[in-house]
Amino acid sequence: MPTTLDIDTLRSLIAIVDLKSFSRAAEQLGRSQSAISLQIARLEGLVGHPVLERARGRVLGPTAKGEELIAHAREIIALNERAIAAMRRPGAGGQIRLGMPADFLERDFSSTLGEIRSRFPDAQLALRTDLSARLAEDVGHGRLDLAFYKRAPSNADDAAIAFEPMTWFGKATSWPDDAVPLVAFADGCAYRSEALRSLRLVGREWTIACEARSLTALIAAVKAGLGYAALPVRLGERKALPHASDLAELPQLNAVELALGIARGCNLPFARAIGSIIAQRCALA
Repeated sequence: MPTTLDIDTLRSLIAIVDLKSFSRAAEQLGRSQSAISLQIARLEGLVGHPVLERARGRVLGPTAKGEELIAHAREIIALNERAIAAMRRPGAGGQIRLGMPADFLERDFSSTLGEIRSRFPDAQLALRTDLSARLAEDVGHGRLDLAFYKRAPSNADDAAIAFEPMTWFGKATSWPDDAVPLVAFADGCAYRSEALRSLRLVGREWTIACEARSLTALIAAVKAGLGYAALPVRLGERKALPHASDLAELPQLNAVELALGIARGCNLPFARAIGSIIAQRCALA
């Protein structure tokens, strides 16, 4: 009977070696540690050699034979993914439903779109902009194939692209009743959530002086002196917004995380590759 290597077991082996831990590999793969250990034991029985060096329960690295097997494993997994992508290639009318906050379009999206079209001419994007909370919900329920959104830093399963330092921009003409006047997007925006979290933490009162429906409107409101906006440093500076001159009166802001969500079970060709292209652009913008 021919001997067959199991691809899931090879993935487990690579994860263990890369992370130097059975427990971290199990967490990353969504398996129990005992299941991962059993996979490796069966693999070692199949190939007839130990594949991992271990001491006192710690993974030191692969054995010589393990190193050789890992090189083959990476090739096998890569070939498997290429074969699946080729078989799932859509027809000319296939669409990838993509969601992102409107301000992501300010991140040189035209050149990003040009790169996508150049590399994947058969892929068609159906783009929708919305608030981050709705985008995360929609990709979670399969109403979007890919979604980029902002959130407070977390340990969620979906991949973090980058962290954006935040600061206050603007100069309010008046502070009614000692409440900080805010210019913000609607409820569900991570920038707004971070602004309110920081103010509540120090016990400051606040009021929504302007709830903007677009980045253009928000910028105009800040420049008109309607209030202060909590925004990523690079975004505010790119839009030539004035830094808040009275930062001593405003609380420090935490960074906001940019995340990429892929719908569970999404098997559209190009989707992950397109997600990777946009993720790299967003992280650098």
